Amino acid sequence: MLDAGAELEASLRPLTWPDVELFAGGGNFLRSSGTWLYTATRRPVPGAVDVTLARRYAGVGRATRDGVEVALLNRSWVDGPQARPELAWCAPFGTPPEGQGDDPIAVPVAELEARGPVVVGMSAPELEPAELLTASAIARLLGVSRGTVNAYHSRGQMPPPVATLNHRLPLWTRPIIDHWTASQTRRRRPLR
Repeated sequence: MLDAGAELEASLRPLTWPDVELFAGGGNFLRSSGTWLYTATRRPVPGAVDVTLARRYAGVGRATRDGVEVALLNRSWVDGPQARPELAWCAPFGTPPEGQGDDPIAVPVAELEARGPVVVGMSAPELEPAELLTASAIARLLGVSRGTVNAYHSRGQMPPPVATLNHRLPLWTRPIIDHWTASQTRRRRPLR
């Protein structure tokens, strides 16, 4: 029988890429053999470090319920369209008492700690908020209108955003956009 951490790692592993351990940033980054790489180039992401389940949820509230220490997880992280895949295992803890559907999900801290070392994402200098690019910033870089960038995005003609702010503002990193624009330029060159 798998332990809790191994079971979680197995559930997060992409099925379509056998050599990949995990995807992040909308699929723009992948973790293979313990190294974070750009999906498009398979080159290492400078300064990338693992984010573990314990690190990502270190700041959640805690309480004691029926003598058991629990971590209080936002219900939307477990249920619904914005659910986080690394928290799917928390669903059995989420059945709310009658009339308390918005209350946090109380997960035993021991369960969370058993899965704490599992890598669930990455952090890198290019993912710092001040470094991320909006469609407007990309338009300025390319010398096109923001509408053109939005059209590329809506038609799937550019890389997916690495993050989305407030469920509506897509954000990209400069290295991903630089690689995409370079590949577009190479494709448009006439053959000699």
